[in-house]
Amino acid sequence: MQEGEDITILALGKMVGRAIEVAKELEKKQIKAEVINVRFLKPLDEATILKSIQKTKKVITIEDNILTGGLASHVEHILIKNGLKDVQCKSFGWKDSFIEHGKVEELEKLYGLDVESIVKNF
Repeated sequence: MQEGEDITILALGKMVGRAIEVAKELEKKQIKAEVINVRFLKPLDEATILKSIQKTKKVITIEDNILTGGLASHVEHILIKNGLKDVQCKSFGWKDSFIEHGKVEELEKLYGLDVESIVKNF
């Protein structure tokens, strides 16, 4: 979706748009983010993901899913499998617990999935 050199942002589904928004905010801080639309968990394009992470040494995953068993888990597996111990990784998604009821925008802010929270906490 977008080439960069400072950090890799991997996103899935509706969070791809969010990833692009995050990249725009990071650019204001002189951080050039590479944004990859993962598209599918299976089959996962490990080669593209690995190539980007090896270049940037930093990765953020953003998903509209629980982190356990989702994109975050798959990326952690790629890092371990390839011995990438020097990579900083931060994942944003839903916790593996019951989520309160409310408007999507309010819940995303409450659980740290809005653009402002991601930029602040990466």
